[in-house]
Amino acid sequence: MINLTTSSASFDSHKSLKVYSPAYKPLTFSDADRYEAWQDAMKDEIQELCSNDIWSLVPFHHSMNVIDCRWMYKIKHCADDIIERYKAKLVARGFSQQEGIG
Repeated sequence: MINLTTSSASFDSHKSLKVYSPAYKPLTFSDADRYEAWQDAMKDEIQELCSNDIWSLVPFHHSMNVIDCRWMYKIKHCADDIIERYKAKLVARGFSQQEGIG
């Protein structure tokens, strides 16, 4: 792991390069969105959700009860530790629901 420790670096000195590399799973959407491999994984997940009629994208209206969602990222490895594929999963944050509001 290589740390950015020079004073001229614009990053926090405690952050490592692994967060910004596609070889490691990102912590946020903005980290993942920097790399084509993660963008493709997110597109595949959206495509899969739409093709299975799990949900469809609709225009927002203020009267809607919206539930947050978040991207979860995982790297699938082969037995010899080579990256097999990048996996992105869109997860609903159902704990934000409130009873009686719908």
